[in-house]
Amino acid sequence: MEYLSKKLTDYILKKNVIEKENYEIYKYGFESLLETAFCFASVLVIAAFMHAIPQALFFSFFFLMMRSYTGGLHLKTFKACYIFSCLLLVACLFLVKKITSQPPVSLIIYAISVLVILTTGPVDHPNKPVEESDSKKFMLKSYIIIGISIITALALYFSGNKSYLFLEAVTFAFTAITGILGKNFNRYTGS
Repeated sequence: MEYLSKKLTDYILKKNVIEKENYEIYKYGFESLLETAFCFASVLVIAAFMHAIPQALFFSFFFLMMRSYTGGLHLKTFKACYIFSCLLLVACLFLVKKITSQPPVSLIIYAISVLVILTTGPVDHPNKPVEESDSKKFMLKSYIIIGISIITALALYFSGNKSYLFLEAVTFAFTAITGILGKNFNRYTGS
């Protein structure tokens, strides 16, 4: 990704689209864009292989939204983060395909996970420190997403959609687990 982002940035610099002092900003932007596109494509490929595209999109929506505002485990390299994220997705889709959870059990898993997320987030990281003012904004946005997820969980519960209710429970459980891992990993490694 770094190689491609460098090539793209070199190209637009050569064409005088950007100024030299903005080189690093554009290189970082291209790298982030390429990584995001690669991850999204990977989600679709994994989901297609597992015959679970709607479930993967559902997982990705809530997991990514919550992780954006509550933080969690940050690995040192894109490759490590990518592999870990793919494994989380596969584990989630596998669990939902293989386990049929009763709705009350799913609601309990979901509720416990939300409580854990609210008590651990936002997770601070030395590479992405969270200021006090940002922490309050992030928590407010987390509350909004959790509000949407509560409405979703109740709609799934009352419509009898066991599979997606369990999917939501597992998604929030994984979000809570990565939050706990992030908080503990950052504390003990200083990273």
